[in-house]
Amino acid sequence: MAVEIVMPKLSNTMEEGRILRWLKKEGDYVTKGEVVAEIETDKADMELEAFSSGLLSKIFFKEGETVHVGVVIALLGEEEAGSTGEKSNSVSEEPVSSPDKPPVVFVAGTADEPCCTVPLDDTEKPPIHEEKPPVSEIKGETPKLSPAALKLIKAKGVDIVQLKGSGPGGRIGKEDVEKYLKEATEAIESTPVSPPIEESAQEITEDSTELSKIRATIARRMTKSKQTIPHFYVTRECDMGEAVKLIDSLNLMDEREEKITHNDLLIKACALALRNQGELNGYFSDERLTLIKDINIGVVVALKAGLIVPVLRNADSLKLDEISAAVRGLKQRIIKKESTPEDLTGGTFTISNLGMFGVDKFSAIINPPQLAILAAGAVREKPAIKDGEIQKASLMNITLSADHRALDGVMVARFVNRVKEYLENPVLLAL
Repeated sequence: MAVEIVMPKLSNTMEEGRILRWLKKEGDYVTKGEVVAEIETDKADMELEAFSSGLLSKIFFKEGETVHVGVVIALLGEEEAGSTGEKSNSVSEEPVSSPDKPPVVFVAGTADEPCCTVPLDDTEKPPIHEEKPPVSEIKGETPKLSPAALKLIKAKGVDIVQLKGSGPGGRIGKEDVEKYLKEATEAIESTPVSPPIEESAQEITEDSTELSKIRATIARRMTKSKQTIPHFYVTRECDMGEAVKLIDSLNLMDEREEKITHNDLLIKACALALRNQGELNGYFSDERLTLIKDINIGVVVALKAGLIVPVLRNADSLKLDEISAAVRGLKQRIIKKESTPEDLTGGTFTISNLGMFGVDKFSAIINPPQLAILAAGAVREKPAIKDGEIQKASLMNITLSADHRALDGVMVARFVNRVKEYLENPVLLAL
């Protein structure tokens, strides 16, 4: 029996994915654990692995097409292509999946178990693709059609979802199709035609590019964040002199190929501050505040396709070298398209650092439903007054953007001061 391969839900915010590349073609034999396609999600480009072995008998969507989560994109089994569930010129009266055997959904897994399948019951069926396909592409349960109506629909290229049947049980007859065509023609003829626009003497050239799934998601979520979350900002200047000395000492002592960075110290400082002030570690949604015990720090990473936020879990329990290695591993998996949903979900607090680009100070937008995000600038050598004298100091600005629905100024000021205290006394981070 053929097994349906559906567009997997690879993150908790994913609603649709774009098929970047098929690594297998129809007729190829696929072994368990083998990558069959690359999928672009709202978080990152990820690989879709086969959970069992079999013949890739049918591919329903081409490279570059966008498909909603839960929609069947291919069939895996011993049946020949075209025997089950393919896009055909006839309308099937029965759904592809038997009622007694619910469809199987691919979900990404862990390193120990690359992927698995989850059968969906009646209360958890895959969502239907919003774009209604023409009759030639309909799979599963369809309206009842008379042979004459079907012939006319195919001849005129009518979208079946626009039709209403007047026959018994909603059956669509030839007269229903003719009525729809007549009304559509009258609507077009009655639409006023806009006068032609005079062309300007100078031609205007445009270069329009479709956004990647990641950038489209960023645009939607950041717009919603600024429109619905009352942001407020608290900034402190931190003396990073001792932190710079500690980083240099650790990297020289261990002769590391991959050096510990200011960002590693910042992650540790924020994680320990969140352990002391758990009211910033959680989510606000639907007028409900949920605080999380685990401290999972998201770190903003810039890719050509857009910004993604891999998550460092239980960061407060990790040592500096473990944080450095974990962050490096997350970035490498993302670049190699080997990241899992666990790498990209579950963050309770986010850090955005533009110091490596020479930015002195900026304010970041909260990543909903989180409560806050910390922005860090570059470490600069500046004159500062110490013990009544002007001395050279290594200074860095940190700015916390906070959700005023759940947090107030005093709570945020205490948190920022705690982070500053850790950064200026970095021996506390190395314990």
